[in-house]
Amino acid sequence: MLVLGTGSGGIVVTMADAALAGLPRIVRADDEIRWRGQVLTSLGLASLSYWIILWLVEGPVEPLFAGIVFAAALLFALVLGGVTSRRRFAHAMLTLRPPRSVVHETLADARERRVRAATVMFLGVGILLLLDTLVSEVGATAALVAGAGIGGGIIDRLEARRWGQVEEEHESRIFLVLRPNALIARMGIQDAYELPRGRREGDDEPPDFPGTYL
Repeated sequence: MLVLGTGSGGIVVTMADAALAGLPRIVRADDEIRWRGQVLTSLGLASLSYWIILWLVEGPVEPLFAGIVFAAALLFALVLGGVTSRRRFAHAMLTLRPPRSVVHETLADARERRVRAATVMFLGVGILLLLDTLVSEVGATAALVAGAGIGGGIIDRLEARRWGQVEEEHESRIFLVLRPNALIARMGIQDAYELPRGRREGDDEPPDFPGTYL
C-alpha cells in the first residue's frame, strides 16, 4: 500500500515497513547524540559503582592503580572525544542538505532500537567486568570503562547542546543519517540533513510513520 502526502521540504511517501527495510533512516541530531551521551555516562557510572562495591567488600582491586587508569581513560576520552566531536560537528555543518531518499524513524522504532543498543552495551560490559574479576586482581577494566564512558558521555552531551543551539539559530530541525540496522549514530564524520520548521505547530517534526522525503 502506498499513501502520498505533503510535508515540509518535500513529499512524504509512506509504505509498509517491509518495503522500507534496509533503507537509511534519519534521527534528530540533538536527541540522538544526547541519548548516546546519557547511555555512555550511565555505563561509566555503573562500572564505577561496580568497582566501588568490589573495593568495599575487599574484592580483587588495587585502588591506586585503578585510580590512575580511571584518570587516564577519562582524560583520553575527553581529549579524543573533543577533537572528534569538533570535526564531526564542523563537517556536518558543511553538509546541511536533504538526501535524495531517507526514512523517518518512528518513535516506536527508536525506542526499540535504543533498548536493544543499551542492552547489548550493558550486557557486554557486564560480562567483561565479571571475567576481569575472575582473572585479575587490579580492577583496571572497570576503571577503564568508567573513565571512557563518563568522558565520552560528557562530550556527547555538550555536542547535543551545540546542535540544539544551531536549530534555534537556523529555526530548523537537524537530522543525522542512521545506517540500516545500526543501533547508534556513527562516532565518526557523517553528513547532516536540515529540515526547516513548519509554520503550523507540529509541521517541524517528522511524521509519526515511516516515510521518505523525495
